[in-house]
Amino acid sequence: MLNAFSIDVEDWYHILNSPATPEVMLWDSLESRVETNLRLLLEMLDTANVRATFFWLGWIGDRNKSLLRECSDAGHEIASHGYHHVLPDKVGAELFKDDIDRAKKTLEDITGKQVLGFRVAGFGISKSTSWTFDIIKEVGYEYDSSVFPGFRAHNSMFATSVGTHMIQTETGPLIEVPVAATKVLGLRLYFFGGGYLRLSPLRLIQWGIKRLHQAGYPLIVYIHPRELDPDQPRLPLSPIRRFRCYVNLKSTLPKLQWLLKECDFVPICELANLTQQGDQKQLSLPFMLPRLKILR
Repeated sequence: MLNAFSIDVEDWYHILNSPATPEVMLWDSLESRVETNLRLLLEMLDTANVRATFFWLGWIGDRNKSLLRECSDAGHEIASHGYHHVLPDKVGAELFKDDIDRAKKTLEDITGKQVLGFRVAGFGISKSTSWTFDIIKEVGYEYDSSVFPGFRAHNSMFATSVGTHMIQTETGPLIEVPVAATKVLGLRLYFFGGGYLRLSPLRLIQWGIKRLHQAGYPLIVYIHPRELDPDQPRLPLSPIRRFRCYVNLKSTLPKLQWLLKECDFVPICELANLTQQGDQKQLSLPFMLPRLKILR
């Protein structure tokens, strides 16, 4: 079964929902660790002969144009993570639209390729902000990978399908590729990205992948560059947030190496049956129809 490996390209200080997170106007004054960590990821992917999806913050792309082009030229999909790492419910519809439109245009101008995919900061779409899907499609994205089908601090999409499906928006269908969740006795368990990946033992991850594939769902791995970096600066977070953000950082690298060795990965655009070629795109709906689900 084909799976997808994704990286949310942001830096160590892009942590949500904390008063310790620096304001945007301070970002340029902070140490950047993106290049070092991304080069490690690019080397790992090259060794494993895997092409991944990189959800770049437009702000990071603007300041690392050569690295962004290098990532694209290596055959990886460049997708959008917004420009300033904003949550829809914090900024509202108008500013959210401006942010993700700016990000798309920025990344396309730098790479010369169409950006088809989007992932909101922190998987921060909830039932109360379902209007975001209309904006994502209106701006010109063909697929979204923002849905975390469970309960989190800044979203609640538990009733959402755990499989790839269509969302009908005001301007047409939007392909949704949610985070992978393993269903056990009616519960949804998460082992395949971010803190869940760091905190879960490898045997539990292996078991979860087997269950996921048996149910007919692809594995969607997501990671942040900072999660490979035990030496990153630390924000003065609450004890719970420190645990979630900084525990088991040294375990990330060997787990990713195992995943890249044992699983077959493609970029999310290919999993969604989209082709990223310069300014051209190709959409094949029949691939998606068996899991068609209208959320609106």
